Amino acid sequence: MNNPYINDVATQKGFTLSAYISSLMSTLGGVFTMDKVAMLIGVLLAFLTFLGNIAYQEFRRQRERLQEEKDEKRKQELHAADMQLHAADMQLKAALLKQVEHPNGPHSTITTRACSTE
Repeated sequence: MNNPYINDVATQKGFTLSAYISSLMSTLGGVFTMDKVAMLIGVLLAFLTFLGNIAYQEFRRQRERLQEEKDEKRKQELHAADMQLHAADMQLKAALLKQVEHPNGPHSTITTRACSTE
């Protein structure tokens, strides 16, 4: 590994790595024909599509779950508002009923007189 012309160790390691990689690529190039390379690329793309689809489905599930939680929270808020409105409506009806029972109010001192013929 010690080259007398190159004194830098990192450079020597880089040249060695590039030599091994080019050797491996040459070997693979001799083993695989264009049909096999096309087949491997197709398999790789199919696998990447599969992984992308899994990721998309998970993101979609999370988005739908968040939307369902928002919808449920909104439904609860609307129900609470409806119950408050119903309670206020009942109080208003009770007040109107009391007013009908006592047309001049509960503390009225006015007496009603019938028409008399004198």
